[in-house]
Amino acid sequence: MCAQCGLVVAEAAVDTGPEWRTFNKEKRVRTAQLRLVVKTDMAVKPEHGVRWRMLAKFHRETMHSYERRLAKIGAELKRIRECAGLPQRAVEEAEALVKRYFDVVGGFPPEVVPVAVLWTAAKAAGVPRPLEDFLKCSKADERRVRWRGG
Repeated sequence: MCAQCGLVVAEAAVDTGPEWRTFNKEKRVRTAQLRLVVKTDMAVKPEHGVRWRMLAKFHRETMHSYERRLAKIGAELKRIRECAGLPQRAVEEAEALVKRYFDVVGGFPPEVVPVAVLWTAAKAAGVPRPLEDFLKCSKADERRVRWRGG
């Protein structure tokens, strides 16, 4: 709705912000968007204690292959973003693409997927860069990134 004239632009606006969660009747909490798991998110510090370290080790050892793959891709996305100097919104778009098309990109090496997805996401975010900018920050082979299958 326009704040000046009152024109209704859309009847059902979609809230893309964080979700509301209720843990008790008095307090509602907003949660963050779902994101890829990054290896550094699973770090355990000495002050966490022995039981916490054992639990973290158990979690790492029992991670599903899907989760391990997402962790590798997420860490590589962040590393390439910093090296190529991309804005955070490009990484968020890349993470969304990985989640949406994981069944398609799942068979590619984990160093190829972040390059291809960041390259596409940078274009979509309005900050296109040449593929070489991403390749110099990655261990991926250009032939594998440009492969079209068929």
